[in-house]
Amino acid sequence: MKVVVAADIGATKTRVALFNPNMELVSKVVLNTPQEGGEEVIAETIIEVFNNLVKEFSKLEVIAVGVGTIGPLDIREGRVINSPNIRLRSFNLRKPLRDYFGVPTYVVNDCVAAVYAEYMSGAGLGRKNVVYVTLSSGIGAGVIVDGHLLLGKDGNAHEVGHIVVSYDSDIRCSCGGVGHWEGLASGNNLWKLVRKLRRGWRGSSKFYEVSEVEAASAVKLFEYWKRGDEFASYVVSELVKINAAGVASVINVYDPEVISFGGSIILNNPELLNMIHNLVKNYVINRLPEFVITKFGDDVVVYGAAYIASKPPKELVEIQA
Repeated sequence: MKVVVAADIGATKTRVALFNPNMELVSKVVLNTPQEGGEEVIAETIIEVFNNLVKEFSKLEVIAVGVGTIGPLDIREGRVINSPNIRLRSFNLRKPLRDYFGVPTYVVNDCVAAVYAEYMSGAGLGRKNVVYVTLSSGIGAGVIVDGHLLLGKDGNAHEVGHIVVSYDSDIRCSCGGVGHWEGLASGNNLWKLVRKLRRGWRGSSKFYEVSEVEAASAVKLFEYWKRGDEFASYVVSELVKINAAGVASVINVYDPEVISFGGSIILNNPELLNMIHNLVKNYVINRLPEFVITKFGDDVVVYGAAYIASKPPKELVEIQA
């Protein structure tokens, strides 16, 4: 059986999957992303998972490999360089995978893979201007304008998480910058926003008490918000404003027909999307696009990686041929 090997490398989880040439999912494994080791430890993990999957099938012929990964990237080398969202920071992907499998191997940002999945068979099918936004451990986007996948000189033309949404903020993003969308609203940095908002809060709140003794996770915040906790509701209202400002900037810059949203924050709390949509119109100059939640769920990046491998866009082929 001919298969495409596809991988999604996130800050916390890695997905490795096999697809047949018709882009049907054959098998998938989800595991914790390695946080320590040498520069090839993640590539070696993908290879190890593949070899375990091989045992389930009699014969497999790998025809291509695609990877969607957290960034930032050196896209020509297929390496992640100094990522702010993983302890490993930098790691090599394309060369060790290409050397092992001996087939065309492509490495892109995870959100670039995701938007390609939407473009090929999701919310962007039949459209030429598509954006995918993830609200998760980090915040990022993939962008297609006029049918062209945007990459940039290093493969980072879409790092929208580092849009400045508060120029006078004292909250520092994991990358070192201040006032960044990701630094204020991502799952990994949300506790910083909670800590700042605690300073001016006056009222009774169980979430306020909990957040005083431990770093407030996104899961904990939304758990208390859905219970009607006053301080949690205040934090979520500020979070929605920040996300609306970030999404509006994406609309103003890229003018998409549709924005597909994914990532754990939106997938686990879909009611946030209408709240963001209702505020975005206050900030945009361009006509509002359609807002949808990705139909691929948690697998959007791994589907995109498979499409990138099997039907690579010419912009990427020119770089990673």
